[in-house]
Amino acid sequence: MLRRVIVVALLSLALSACFHLQLKGSVGGGSLSISLLRSPNDVLATTRSKTPDDLVVELGQESWDNMKALLQLLVVGIATLEPTGIDPNALYLLTATGGDDYDPDGRSGVSASPAAVQAPWHAIVSGQRIIEGNVQVSALTEALYLQVQSRMGEWSDDQIKQRLNAAAQLVVGDVDDSGSVDYDDVLRWIRRLDGPMYSGQIAAVDALADAIIAGQPATMINERAKGVLGGHRVVLKFDAGSVTVKTLNWESPITAANFLAYAGDGFYDQMLVHRAINGFMIQMGYVGITSVDEDGRIEWALKTPGGAIVNESSNGVANTRRALAMARTNNPDSASSQFFINQVDNKFLDYGSSENPDGYAVFAYVVAGMPVVDEIAAERTATVTGIGSDVPARGVVLESATLL
Repeated sequence: MLRRVIVVALLSLALSACFHLQLKGSVGGGSLSISLLRSPNDVLATTRSKTPDDLVVELGQESWDNMKALLQLLVVGIATLEPTGIDPNALYLLTATGGDDYDPDGRSGVSASPAAVQAPWHAIVSGQRIIEGNVQVSALTEALYLQVQSRMGEWSDDQIKQRLNAAAQLVVGDVDDSGSVDYDDVLRWIRRLDGPMYSGQIAAVDALADAIIAGQPATMINERAKGVLGGHRVVLKFDAGSVTVKTLNWESPITAANFLAYAGDGFYDQMLVHRAINGFMIQMGYVGITSVDEDGRIEWALKTPGGAIVNESSNGVANTRRALAMARTNNPDSASSQFFINQVDNKFLDYGSSENPDGYAVFAYVVAGMPVVDEIAAERTATVTGIGSDVPARGVVLESATLL
């Protein structure tokens, strides 16, 4: 409820599109420019975010003094702009520069010693969202911008949106209470209100904000951004032992989000390892166990996965020992729920290889438990009608996949 009241107060200060500049706290006196995403140097409009002095003039000293400290902080950093000629269907780049962070110490109030911001930060925003306003330009939007920046020349707007939505599912919850998580939740995320809705350690976001404020080199800012995307740990509990894996959220956001959704929904619980080839890999993800009789005989059925995902094999990550990758058909974009764990280096599965030029997308690594993978790979196998060959004869079970 407090968040709703504050957001309404923020929006009430704007008669047109409203933006808010923030890093560790609100950034006042910063410049905000808007350009088409594909033409960042062609600035379409600029505006400036409000400082405490601006707000005293606008609201009056008494009204300012009577505001709660947190509300004072949150109305600092607002920038308004009348959107003219904005295409609702296009993607735009918001670039924030300069200004002062008015809560560099995290005290949830306007500091008397703000920190000057030395480096720019960004947000990718659709034209429709610009028209609607209420856009936060934050360290979180900077992390997701950097995550796609190097590949924007290769991807269409729809592909960029797909990756931003997937990355959002890896870093935040349902900030806007819409019933689902997508990039709009990142654009509404406010550090001082929604910190608990960030899925990792909030210190990672603050470290990126500190790097931007201090004007650290681009390489350092990029590394901090990778830390914001982070990686999620999942324990795969087999009947032979447990294997802990960590997702590659920066390199493979769509695939990682897909895997984590299946794991979180319990789809992988009570699943057969349906393929094991010693000196190659073990595979699972679509043969579910329906029952086990008193003699240990397993009844199984093929499970129905969700839709196919785009192949992220061109992410530069190789199919080396310990790497988890998506299984698929000859169609590169056909992967859904099946995945395999590379037991050895299988670089012939990499993107651009002569054998498999489309590649198999690596999305996680084993961080503990590879001896269990080796043990399963060494199981005696058989051909099972309805499943295929190389099926562990005793029926190796993935009992659960648990997010840590």
